[in-house]
Amino acid sequence: MVVLLFCRTKTFFMKRLTITFLAAVLSLAGHCNEGMWLPFLLENNIGEMREMGLHLTADDIYNINQACLKDAVVGFVDLDNPFSHFCSGSVISAQGLVITNHHCGLSVVQQHSSLQNDYITNGFWAMSLADELGGNDIGVCFLRRMEDVTETILQGVSDTLSVKRRNDLINSNISQLEKKVSDSTGLKAHVDAFYCDNEYYLSVYEIFEDIRLVGTPPIEVGKFGGDTDNWAWPRHTGDFTLFRIYADSQNQPAAYSDKNVPYRASNYLKINAKQKAEGDFVMLMGYPGTTNEYLPSFAVAARQDVFDPLVVNVRGKSINIIKEHMRADQSVMIKYTSKVASLANAWKKYQGERTGLISKRVVEKKRGREQLMNKWIAETDERKAQYGNLLDYYEADYIEYVKQEKARLLMSETLYKSEMLAIGRKIRTILNLNISDSAKQSQIIDYLNDFFTDYDLATDRTVTSMLIGEYLDNALPEHIPPTLKKMNRATAADVLISKSFLTDSASAVAFFKKSLAPDTKKLMKDPLYKLADEAALIYNITIGNPLGQIERKIDNHQRLFMRLQRQCFANSRIFPDANSTFRIAYGQIGGYRPSDAVRYTPFSTLGGIMEKCDLDVYDYTVPDRLKQLYADSDFGPYRNADGSMPVCFLSTCHTTGGNSGSPMFDADGNLIGLNFDRVWEGTMSDLQFDADICRNIGLDIRFVLFFIDKYAGARHLIEELDIVGLSE
Repeated sequence: MVVLLFCRTKTFFMKRLTITFLAAVLSLAGHCNEGMWLPFLLENNIGEMREMGLHLTADDIYNINQACLKDAVVGFVDLDNPFSHFCSGSVISAQGLVITNHHCGLSVVQQHSSLQNDYITNGFWAMSLADELGGNDIGVCFLRRMEDVTETILQGVSDTLSVKRRNDLINSNISQLEKKVSDSTGLKAHVDAFYCDNEYYLSVYEIFEDIRLVGTPPIEVGKFGGDTDNWAWPRHTGDFTLFRIYADSQNQPAAYSDKNVPYRASNYLKINAKQKAEGDFVMLMGYPGTTNEYLPSFAVAARQDVFDPLVVNVRGKSINIIKEHMRADQSVMIKYTSKVASLANAWKKYQGERTGLISKRVVEKKRGREQLMNKWIAETDERKAQYGNLLDYYEADYIEYVKQEKARLLMSETLYKSEMLAIGRKIRTILNLNISDSAKQSQIIDYLNDFFTDYDLATDRTVTSMLIGEYLDNALPEHIPPTLKKMNRATAADVLISKSFLTDSASAVAFFKKSLAPDTKKLMKDPLYKLADEAALIYNITIGNPLGQIERKIDNHQRLFMRLQRQCFANSRIFPDANSTFRIAYGQIGGYRPSDAVRYTPFSTLGGIMEKCDLDVYDYTVPDRLKQLYADSDFGPYRNADGSMPVCFLSTCHTTGGNSGSPMFDADGNLIGLNFDRVWEGTMSDLQFDADICRNIGLDIRFVLFFIDKYAGARHLIEELDIVGLSE
């Protein structure tokens, strides 16, 4: 939705207001639900939230001195990248039981799966604590507090500094503050930039490293609809997985150990099993990844017409190849389920994003907004001096940015998506580390063993052949690696395989086990390593250096452009873009109209699954046990009043990647669902939210309860929960 915000000059407003503009303003009289809001500044929103139906106070949601809802919300992280949250989740029992999405835990399920124990296909349920699967490389973090540290971080910073000097000083101030807070608290401190580097906020986290798999449905349920239904409504996906947090005997974070015990939660969520209704208040909390709501029109146009089409084209071809191999071989299906899901997610999302941007005329609306800003600037000499040429300079530099970013994106989506080339790049990276030869040897061997566990050479050969062709068709001559120039594009992948020892697991591991320091001459002669090395040099230097230079200019332009917007539209609330920090969104359960004469209602049921399973579509297979439960209407106390079994629902909350697994709350702060997706027509919300079509999709918590109880027979987990509102 384009939020038309008022410039402060009353005279200008009265003179320029048109009937069209007035109609647009009046259309905003209701709640637009746009925004990903900061928890420690929630007092600015709580009035509106209570008008919409919320029964809680701001302190009930965020408080650093007493238990509150934030203490039951977690961010999922890779332990080697602890401040980048790839998903969200929530604690739902006093014993540290955590729920998130199936797709968030799929890599862990895959890690524990084999042809003998195929947990991806069959699901997994630990019937006791001893059965829970640990040793995973993920963690969860709790936000303990958040505060504005802008003054500290910008100490000594002024607009007279060069961009490089400004950034260096800010980074130094950030490092000092993070170290000081971490050392004094024993927790993990991290400073993030907000409002395009105009403000800085500190987040203090407690990170738990021992996270064990408790239960997950078979992929036919957890990913029902697959790529066919991804980003779509109606949706019938049972997208949930259960983990448990473990801690040491003092309830403190600890590395995985048999001596660890279930975490004693300071707060956990009650679950509301009552039936929902359209218009009910919904609140969502979690760690949204990245949005770019405040870009200028020409930046949105580049995303729409250049970047999105490139990604959609290449990924679509890769997905088709991989799926063909998955259908032919069950072992490939196990190895590539998570990989193809990752590719497909962005592939379909960018299709919807581009469609939404075009249909809602976002570029044109952005231009109209920029015209308002230019008129505001022209009203005083001070504004002219500060911002007079900003957009002109920004747009001129953006032309160069598009050229360089397109080159980077092309290599990233082609050569860098080849798994065999990834072997060479990873080995190259490890060999360049400033560590001992023995440490390099150990890291490379561990990497190779992990890599080949989930690798299929025949699949990668076909994909790589296509990717090389795409790169040669579209890359500038100076960006083509010399080794690739000498190859026949039709046989390049076969040559790399036949002449490289790196694509054979035994040969590759044996080579690096032979000596602490590898035979550099042999390695450099290997065509796969050589091509990977050449591509990395082009990516990092030939493309990377000019891209880095222009990015610094673009970032500075955007910082000033963001400041301009906040000053021009000072009377309006403007939320900061998502940046993987803790946020709160709110709205209501509601359907939408994607096109003329089409109206989507906001609820789906198990009956829809059975309708789809008759369509003979690969993504619509259903386990026999679920069919039988449906045939028997054996839904327990989790059914709707009309006897149907709920599955998913829509709400108007503003979400993005990283919000997967985010708890969805009712007006009293009880858990009612898990966010897991957005509708295809509204995926443009990363760039521009539109209240008419932007909807997030949630899994009804009652389906989760039904599945654990009736399908999995894990009654001990149901008894661990605090459930209200059961129908019987």
